[in-house]
Amino acid sequence: MKEFSNRVAVITGGASGIGYAMAERFAAEGMKLAIADIHQPSLDEAAAKLRAAGGGVLAQRVDVADADQVEAFADRVYGEYGAVHVLCNNAGVATRQIPVWEHQLASWQWILGVNLWGVIHGIHSFVPRMLAGGQEGHVVNTASMAGMVTGEANGGPYSASKHAVVSISESLYCEMKRDGAAISASVLCPGWVSTGIIANSDRDAPVPSGFTGSMADIPASFEPSFVASQVFEAIRDDRFYILATQDDFLGWMKMRHDRIQDGRNPAVPRRRP
Repeated sequence: MKEFSNRVAVITGGASGIGYAMAERFAAEGMKLAIADIHQPSLDEAAAKLRAAGGGVLAQRVDVADADQVEAFADRVYGEYGAVHVLCNNAGVATRQIPVWEHQLASWQWILGVNLWGVIHGIHSFVPRMLAGGQEGHVVNTASMAGMVTGEANGGPYSASKHAVVSISESLYCEMKRDGAAISASVLCPGWVSTGIIANSDRDAPVPSGFTGSMADIPASFEPSFVASQVFEAIRDDRFYILATQDDFLGWMKMRHDRIQDGRNPAVPRRRP
């Protein structure tokens, strides 16, 4: 995708973190914005800031786990803008770090509802309309480096959701290229990024001493604006894998692939004292 001015970008989870940074970057490129988030006060604040900076913004509270709400959002976006050119299925949550068997079914349903079904609902509600419009466009699904490395001990639901998003995105990309569509796709796999995903997701989650609930507390975390730049460049250059991550994650990804190829068992981390 080469033209951005006066095009329309849709971003879920757009009120904070990576989603808000993407909105800022797209607005700087002259795009019109449609942002969705479940937290109304944050959504209102984000929309006000973007409008103050001169951006055209449609904002709507949406629970991406609810198919009807996502469909209503798509109806409104197409009703007001008439087209969508960039779709960022970005909303995401984290959950408690406990063994797989200790998670309640409600926890599984919640995290898969947002992280996985939120992406599915976005694709279902927007992509057919984007294809019917016949204009160039791009879909970005936010996964995580957790979807590229060995499933993390005590991170089963989150890792599962992100591995699924990577796979769905690969299928989407291959199907579009096979059919010669004007739309392409990418999967965003961030590493450590300075966002509030943990604090905003599960306040009962056990965290390290001195950790406030912000990923900014983790050394070498990237700023959301860095990730947003990587997303923009990937859309512009039609690059599928957006690995906005630290070198450690790349090493762990390679280790996983090497162990699979060699027929070795997954690496097992040491038990914490």
